[in-house]
Amino acid sequence: MPVADPSELGFEFPWEIRAFAMAVAAHKSLKFDWSEFQGALISSIQEWETTAAESGAKWSYYEHWVTALEDVMSQHGVMARSNLGQRVVQVLAEPPNRNHHEAHTEPIAIFPATPAGV
Repeated sequence: MPVADPSELGFEFPWEIRAFAMAVAAHKSLKFDWSEFQGALISSIQEWETTAAESGAKWSYYEHWVTALEDVMSQHGVMARSNLGQRVVQVLAEPPNRNHHEAHTEPIAIFPATPAGV
């Protein structure tokens, strides 16, 4: 649905929609309970709240999504937290395409799988 006021948009930057999509895709593929991700998200936000006044850290809701995703995927042993952080940075750094903010019903892959036998 078109929105006239930019402040009403759900995502301010292209990387935010990617962070959102990565969390949803991980939830579907790993089949972890969504409340597990929510708990990690709440923990990340609470940690920011306790340290933000001291550090002057800028608020970014979707940075907490990335942190929560890293926590959950690390807990599930998908990959080491350091490697996961590097991979998240790579995905979020991919330039947006011209249809970046349009809804997609099919999965999107940065590195498509090679067909079997090739």
